[in-house]
Amino acid sequence: MNQTNILGPTQTKYKLDQAAFDSHQRSSPENSNAIKLRIAIAFAVGCAVLLLSVFLFLLYKFVQRRRQSQKNDHKLLHKTASIRESDFSHAPQQRRHRPLMQTDSSASDVFLPDWRNGNMSPTSDSDEGHIEAIPRVGKLEFSVLYDTEKECLRVTVLSAKGLAPYEATTYVEIYLLPDRELKHQTKVHYKNCNPVYKEGFEFDVSFAELQERTLQFCLFSFDGFSRHKTIGEVFYSFDENLNLEDNTAKVLVTDIKKNISLFAENNPVRVGEVLVSLCYLPTSGRLTFVVLKARLSKKEIGDQLPNPFAKVSLLVSGRQVKKTRTSIVRKTLQPVYNEAFVFDIPVHRLSDVSLLVRVLHSEAQGEKDKDGKTIGKAVIGPDAKNSIGLHHWNCMMTSPRKPIAQWHPLMLS
Repeated sequence: MNQTNILGPTQTKYKLDQAAFDSHQRSSPENSNAIKLRIAIAFAVGCAVLLLSVFLFLLYKFVQRRRQSQKNDHKLLHKTASIRESDFSHAPQQRRHRPLMQTDSSASDVFLPDWRNGNMSPTSDSDEGHIEAIPRVGKLEFSVLYDTEKECLRVTVLSAKGLAPYEATTYVEIYLLPDRELKHQTKVHYKNCNPVYKEGFEFDVSFAELQERTLQFCLFSFDGFSRHKTIGEVFYSFDENLNLEDNTAKVLVTDIKKNISLFAENNPVRVGEVLVSLCYLPTSGRLTFVVLKARLSKKEIGDQLPNPFAKVSLLVSGRQVKKTRTSIVRKTLQPVYNEAFVFDIPVHRLSDVSLLVRVLHSEAQGEKDKDGKTIGKAVIGPDAKNSIGLHHWNCMMTSPRKPIAQWHPLMLS
């Protein structure tokens, strides 16, 4: 009895220790799993923080480099330097690209002796940073809106400002080039140097087609003897800042240029149009010129279908220094080329450079017709004798790295 009482507490203590040991053995795997889970979570969080830090660093570097590139482009486009023929003739070729053109530095077969006489001397416009060679006669305010449901372009002529007193009776004609069959016209406003028109018009055109179209506003004065006099014109190319899909009207104020383009219907020497694209890279000094297509007038060409091809000449101070040509498209009035040519032009020479496009008829059977018969020509750049040629060049200057397409009238030589 006493022995049982003596051993009772010992056995009880042994049983308690054994139970505690068994409980510890069972809880050890659970604690180990919990520790491993915490370590895994901490590792994952650390990796996520590290990846986020790397991403933010790369994003910062990208934004910084983008801003620096835009800043350099801005400086390059505003840079001026003395003009020397040797600067252009011996300009280093870019090795990172293969020019798509064949150059010819032989004696020039194109020379415009009156290249300065036909235009005012090009000057630098410090406000807009592009070439400006045509005097301004006021400003035109208008708005554009594209209706995606009806697939039409809505144009509203709002007002004109700063007109001369002797040209105070005015009206505006609107075209969507190159189509001149459809013409819209505002009402005549009498004796007002700042007329308010507020008239809207519609053009049925698909949204994809807008990049090849250009709005033309022609401002006319009208006197008591029923004489109509052209005051000036405004061009607007949609691919300058094409963002019309949000159905929001965009209001623009543009200078009226005192020069009526050769798109006029009463000009007897217009034989068609040519669609070309310009794109300039300021950092590399590379100008990409694309001859897209042309439309020739059957009235001027005749019944026999031509074999048209295009020659592109690079003019410096009115003299040809390089030239190239497209392939021949046979027996058509609407040739499609889609051929690109690359010219290396230093930024400080852009104000002295123009491009001459000539469409010719090939009478040879093969592709070796070097001369051909000229059908019509167009000049793009400071030497252009119509404001649409200068307008296209200005669009290229103000929108670097972006292809700008534009129709140009083809004129008889």
